[in-house]
Amino acid sequence: MNSKLLKQTKQHCLKILVKNKVSFGSAKANLYLPGHINEVEKWADKIINYFSEADREIVLLSVYLHDIGHALGDHKDHDLKSEAEVKRFLKKMGLAEGKISKVAHCVRAHRCKDVQPETVEAKILAIADSLSHMTDGCYMDMLLDGRKDLALGKLERDYRDTGLFPKIKKEITPLYKVWKKLLEIYPN
Repeated sequence: MNSKLLKQTKQHCLKILVKNKVSFGSAKANLYLPGHINEVEKWADKIINYFSEADREIVLLSVYLHDIGHALGDHKDHDLKSEAEVKRFLKKMGLAEGKISKVAHCVRAHRCKDVQPETVEAKILAIADSLSHMTDGCYMDMLLDGRKDLALGKLERDYRDTGLFPKIKKEITPLYKVWKKLLEIYPN
């Protein structure tokens, strides 16, 4: 594993996220993405321990780059911009094409939307991203912005995506139930 590459990639991501003040409708949004990356990394570190066959370098590079597209001008389809940045940046850094393709797949599939995660690394990123929303204040920010329906929908998608690894879904079900109850009873 190339520790120098990992450090440079994380620094690159955080620099772009901080520089290009991203707004999701909340005054706190500029602070959200750098903290989100750290939260996804915590979950990925936990989840990867379940899978000895997973390539830790691929997972971490994916964690650092999966949401960079938000800062590059595309919120709706940020995964496409993030995938393009993966290819541009990691090629510049001299990473082998095979590894770049693996990271690009993880990043492109992390939303479990139009591209589904096919590799263990892609599944780890998708689940870590979903779990991070349950522990980084994402849903509360939506509630405080008056977007209760959006928060409920995101919670359901995040919980669905944790089903990529049923054991992990079972572990986090109590957390999901607490969020669901809070979101349901929170005043409009």
